[in-house]
Amino acid sequence: MRSLSAATHSVAAPEYMSAMAQHVSSVCVITTQVDGDKYGFTATAVTSVTADPPRLLVCANRSGSTHSKLLQSRCFCVNVLTEDQDKVAMVFAGMGDRRLDRFADAEWMELMTGAPALKGAAANFDCVLTETCEQSTHSVLFGDVVAARHRTGVDTLLYGGRRFRQLRKIFAAYGDATGEYL
Repeated sequence: MRSLSAATHSVAAPEYMSAMAQHVSSVCVITTQVDGDKYGFTATAVTSVTADPPRLLVCANRSGSTHSKLLQSRCFCVNVLTEDQDKVAMVFAGMGDRRLDRFADAEWMELMTGAPALKGAAANFDCVLTETCEQSTHSVLFGDVVAARHRTGVDTLLYGGRRFRQLRKIFAAYGDATGEYL
């Protein structure tokens, strides 16, 4: 194995971003609430950390308007979007009129923390912020899941290749039954 220093042999940011664009992720809207005002953004950098205790992480851009509100509220909800919620993803990604209320065109509720939970989402993970880790332009937010909801029979919205995508379902025979394989 060659001895390489990450600092002297890093991939250029544009090359890295072009390669990462090929990585497909589920699309989530991360929400919080402070003093009755709601905040949120679209994210694909969300993953499970542990099941016991239930914990996940979210990467949030430190220059985003929601970042400071997440730190202030100390709670957030990860809303995993369904294939038919692409407009919600676009609004929270800032692809619409920035003066509009991002929360106006969807139905919301609260679980335990008070962070807005999207009704009809594939899943909602209501989290208490337990730890942050600063990484250059982003913060990695670790949240302990205090409430969760999910729907069965719906497919999640995906993002890859710099556009929203849907799952392609492949059906194959398994034994005497037909099963769905992804």
